[in-house]
Amino acid sequence: MAKGRFEISMTDGGNYTYRLLTVGGRVVTLGGEYKTLPVCKKGIASLRINSDAPVCDLTAEFSAERERAAAEKCPKIEIFAADGGYGYCYRVRAKNGSEIARGQVAGTKLRCLEAIETMKKIAFSAESELNF
Repeated sequence: MAKGRFEISMTDGGNYTYRLLTVGGRVVTLGGEYKTLPVCKKGIASLRINSDAPVCDLTAEFSAERERAAAEKCPKIEIFAADGGYGYCYRVRAKNGSEIARGQVAGTKLRCLEAIETMKKIAFSAESELNF
């Protein structure tokens, strides 16, 4: 199983955030901002647990498929159009519906799906390291 790492850092505003990196150092997923280190670590634990959630394509061509994807219960991983409509991105939603992580913008839907598969492969076994 491929191993990556969660890199925890501190923002300029004093909050904590994390990112999931591949063994080669490529950023796969970005976490949100958390006020404390323990809560940030809980965010990582939540991503580990929810990384195997079903993928729902909110950009599907057929409206019935889009509606089904939007109505899918959480946890889930949603593919959506990036800001400005250029490319695709994904977000991981926890069981309570909150967004716990987001992928980088990918130029194509295929690249977005590949990033999701990479995240699914490495998130559960990735180790955490502090970077501050």
